[in-house]
Amino acid sequence: MDTQVEALETGRTFNLFDPNLPPEQQVLGLFYAKWILGALRAVVELEVPDVLADGPLTAEEIAAKTDTHADALYRVLRAVSASGIIAERPDGRFELTPLSAGLVSTAERGIRDMFLFASDPMFLRPYEDVAYSVRTGGTAFEHIFGMPFYDYLKVNPASSSLLNRAMEQNHWPLSDRIFEEFDFSRFKTIADIGGGKGQFLAEILRRHPGVTGVLADQPQTVNEAKKVLEDAGVADRVEIVPTDFFVEVPAGYDAYFVKHTLHNFGNDAAKHILSRVRAAVGDNPAARLLIVDQMITGPGEWDTAKLIDVEALSVIGGRERSRQEWDEVASAAGFEPVNEPEPGGLVMLEYRPV
Repeated sequence: MDTQVEALETGRTFNLFDPNLPPEQQVLGLFYAKWILGALRAVVELEVPDVLADGPLTAEEIAAKTDTHADALYRVLRAVSASGIIAERPDGRFELTPLSAGLVSTAERGIRDMFLFASDPMFLRPYEDVAYSVRTGGTAFEHIFGMPFYDYLKVNPASSSLLNRAMEQNHWPLSDRIFEEFDFSRFKTIADIGGGKGQFLAEILRRHPGVTGVLADQPQTVNEAKKVLEDAGVADRVEIVPTDFFVEVPAGYDAYFVKHTLHNFGNDAAKHILSRVRAAVGDNPAARLLIVDQMITGPGEWDTAKLIDVEALSVIGGRERSRQEWDEVASAAGFEPVNEPEPGGLVMLEYRPV
């Protein structure tokens, strides 16, 4: 794990595990992450990156545009600039860096809503009591908020809206590798199960004009898919099917595609979802189950999926999985593996019915 971060305006670095401390005390350097995250969230929430998009400004000028307290704002910006995310110039003005350019609300391939979602109290507060999840196996989220995560979204429309906006920005660079390396043209028809607004399916169809698809997800989700598909120029090749994949999955397709969905669920629920897919496949031996998700690496290896798995445990009740765990879930539903992707990061797992 590389814990050093370069401060872009000075060339200096700071280390989350402070080498100036004795080894048995260096873990205290993780406080830095908390301080930086809190300060940066305030900066993003107050739309400071938007204000700086037109060029460098002093804290006083930014405060006037954001209706904030100039001295307090300066102190927070100074802290953020020490990490290199925003630059503090010798003339006292602040400016964006490559690290903060994506936090502008209008940035191409921006991540502002993803950042605000991931740093929202509904995600941070469960980390106050991960020990509850470890003791009980239940989610710290439900322990703290009194209801499961998805029920919370139903009664908090603003949080649900933030999630939807964040997912629209959730473009993993490794997704491009999957598009480039996997031959989706093998299939005439693809069913995207739990595909949200259809961004991933739209990209598959855009790249493969001979393929048609179906987008299957909850009614409140797919109702917003039409514009995404139209903007991609593939709406005429997609059937939108509102459905609950715990109950039924559209039948008769050559490939069933499940991206970044099964990690939201524990093993029992994931097996049930895949059993619905297996029922939809029927007796077609050529059909394929395609799972795009993270695959955990071996013992002791650095892997962000191992960190995300703690969030799955404490917030939503899901889990990230190793290859063995993926195969166990798929096998229980009636599938066997076809390919051998390398663990680590986002992978495409291909299965056939048995």
